[in-house]
Amino acid sequence: MSDLANTIVLPARTATGAWHCASVAQAAAALRRREVSSRALVCACEAAWRSANPHVNAVVLSDFERAHAIAVERDAELDAGRLRGPLHGIPFTIKESFNVAGWPTTVGDPAFLDNIAARGAAVVQRLSDAGAILLGKTNVPLWLRDWQSYNDIYGTTRNPHDLTRTPGGSSGGSAAAVSTGMAFFDVGSDIGSSIRNPAHYCGVFSHKSTHGLVSLDGHGLPGGVTLPDINVAGPLARSADDLALVLHAIAGPAPEAACAVRYELPRCNASSLEEIRFGILTNHPLAPVDAEVEHCLAELGRTLERRGAQVVWDARPQLDAAELMRTYTLLLRASTCGYLGDEAFASALVAAEAVSPDDTSYASLQYAGAAMRHRDWLKLQPLRERYAAAWRELFTRVDVLLCPAAATAAFPLDEQGAPWQRTLSVNGGQQPLTTQLFWAGHSGLCGLPSTVAPAGRSAHGLPVGVQIVAPLYHDLRSIRVASLLEAAGYAYTPPASRS
Repeated sequence: MSDLANTIVLPARTATGAWHCASVAQAAAALRRREVSSRALVCACEAAWRSANPHVNAVVLSDFERAHAIAVERDAELDAGRLRGPLHGIPFTIKESFNVAGWPTTVGDPAFLDNIAARGAAVVQRLSDAGAILLGKTNVPLWLRDWQSYNDIYGTTRNPHDLTRTPGGSSGGSAAAVSTGMAFFDVGSDIGSSIRNPAHYCGVFSHKSTHGLVSLDGHGLPGGVTLPDINVAGPLARSADDLALVLHAIAGPAPEAACAVRYELPRCNASSLEEIRFGILTNHPLAPVDAEVEHCLAELGRTLERRGAQVVWDARPQLDAAELMRTYTLLLRASTCGYLGDEAFASALVAAEAVSPDDTSYASLQYAGAAMRHRDWLKLQPLRERYAAAWRELFTRVDVLLCPAAATAAFPLDEQGAPWQRTLSVNGGQQPLTTQLFWAGHSGLCGLPSTVAPAGRSAHGLPVGVQIVAPLYHDLRSIRVASLLEAAGYAYTPPASRS
């Protein structure tokens, strides 16, 4: 920790336990045993919110009065023998970009302050049906396009481990809320590591689901579509097993397809780390990683070897990484260009005309992607399939790939200019901030599931996570590996507190 003045004060442990630090599974089991009430869990989250949120600013919209009323209902249901499932009576928050009926969805843009949702997103509805209790919405960057979480409506969210640093983005408020105990879990979205890097920066667990597994109906502006390109939803929590509990609740086909389609994810029954074949990729010349992050991942790999696990070092899919990065950047910006206003889009069209075919810089490709014609988009799809084939081949040799989630631990807050105009200090040199998009698109372009778990600490005591990539639809495999790592000591640690 860089300075005690930059840490936060969390609620002290109570006689009934530190519920603001408990896992979903622990709280759910206590509810079933009647050792705690749902109302008490809401009170614990509210106490953490009152203590930490003034400093962290993670939860930007809340309705605790409504949450308490629903908690009373959930407790009554439990007393009557009606258990909706493992999330019954568990408080949660949701990323601001998901619609909640009667609440604004702005993606940080003041122009949409009056965009009040008529109905909730599919994810919100499924969690409510599962018995979970919504507490509030968590902060995001403007248009969900930053590894920080700040905007002109709700201000800046800070990392609970060091208030001078970012919690990540765009699900930065989600990770900060979970880390400080303001919610037992949150659901974010991820197209450019927006679930993965906040978990890495804040020291919690997260899961980027297989593309298409979770409906994004009611996400973003003007309300989202069920299956956007690349983008996915997924949970953030304080324990790996909680990720599976939430994923089971939110996964599934769109309502109109539910009469005909069922999702049954392959199970992973590994009972020890020794049963897993690990690929390890600690760095890449296309996107250099800071030595502190690389050291944590390398030490994790050596620990796995000492435990008897099979480890393949420098494992990677056999593909042209530079070509993949260019393709991913183009498709990423094509997928998100809907957030641009008419004037900004017109400017992108002009800028795209000047982009050379061999230009690989993000500064240029963002315009080329935004202005892409559908025919050009279609011509990129065979490349995506080629990359997917390379990943399939890799997974004949390893069960999961362990790699970085981002280039560094949480970096100091920097709100000057646009993200693509900023740099990041990596091994004493300056790297374009957008270079670390590689660790998002390397697997994300092909829709692969990725779980992030704590993997160590930097020299300054900041969390470092590991990204666990698995084959398509093997979400439960990467989550199971994270659970086994958690049992081996790679677990959530609350931010330092003064009480």
